[in-house]
Amino acid sequence: MNPDNACAEGDDAPDDRPIRVLQYGNQFVSTDDSETLGMSATGENALQTLAMRLFQAGFAPERQLVLFRGGERVGSTTIGRAAGVSE
Repeated sequence: MNPDNACAEGDDAPDDRPIRVLQYGNQFVSTDDSETLGMSATGENALQTLAMRLFQAGFAPERQLVLFRGGERVGSTTIGRAAGVSE
């Protein structure tokens, strides 16, 4: 056993769970996920701003965002598409 590459169980598994994004009106979005709780954005392009913040924080551009409004799922996209850094 090599202690130089030891890690906690599950730390080496990629986390690709979708990130829940709550939309309030047309100009406010907030995350509802344990990793990103409290991240939000306001303004005309709130979803794009939030996605760019997630991308800049190191989240993979292919990570899914699931969008909710009024408690109902209204769509999904990826961080990269929403941020405008990938297609």
